[in-house]
Amino acid sequence: MNTTLRRLSGLLLFLLLWEGVSRSGLVLQDYFPPVTSILAAMAEEIRSPKFVENLLTTWTRTLGGLAIAIALGLGLAIVSARSPLLRRMLSPFVDMLRVLPPPAIVPLSIFVFGIGPKLYLFIVTFAAIWPIYINAVNAIGAPEPVLINTARSMGYGRNEILLRVRLPAALPEIFTGIRIGSGLALLGAVASEMIAASSGLGALLYDAGFTLRVKDMFALMFFIGLSGILLNAFVAAVRRWMIGWHIGLAAMGDHG
Repeated sequence: MNTTLRRLSGLLLFLLLWEGVSRSGLVLQDYFPPVTSILAAMAEEIRSPKFVENLLTTWTRTLGGLAIAIALGLGLAIVSARSPLLRRMLSPFVDMLRVLPPPAIVPLSIFVFGIGPKLYLFIVTFAAIWPIYINAVNAIGAPEPVLINTARSMGYGRNEILLRVRLPAALPEIFTGIRIGSGLALLGAVASEMIAASSGLGALLYDAGFTLRVKDMFALMFFIGLSGILLNAFVAAVRRWMIGWHIGLAAMGDHG
């Protein structure tokens, strides 16, 4: 509870500072509107009949691509962790592809997938998969030796060690990758919508920006930021549900 209050107070302080700078005359309100004006624009957006539809479109693309990225990233990580040769072979490709910004691959992807759901899912998956894979393969491939030796002494085979020792021990770091990947998934969805879509928050943001509707543009950026907060909270809730035991042990270690 105290952590939540500290975060909210920090956000409130930031918004008050924004409001003060905007109204101080140091910047033009036409290009840096006060928070109160942005909130009014957000309320206007919500009343628009198309807004909820576009919001759900972005969320559908984000969650769909994130789900695919989790499945592919974890699957590839498990195979790579069991095959050091494959992991070494993939390493240079992962290092090269993970630094490519999602908008950079949109034009080429249009030629492959066309403009449609496949394109958006591919861009979101591409954006989110790398931190998931990297965190998972590192965690699965490097468990505590004591755990492995104990499992072997109890007669566990290779597959049992993977499913009952390596994966559970790797879950905290895997969820760290998913948490990072979820933010990148939202970024990929918005970026692809700005470049190659007529629906979604990204398309609305692109239209507002290039028609100089500055307040609407900031309002949509706030909605995207709030979407990121909600997505992060959702991942954190799933993490607590799945590995609450680890969170409890970590808290005990901190107090000790």
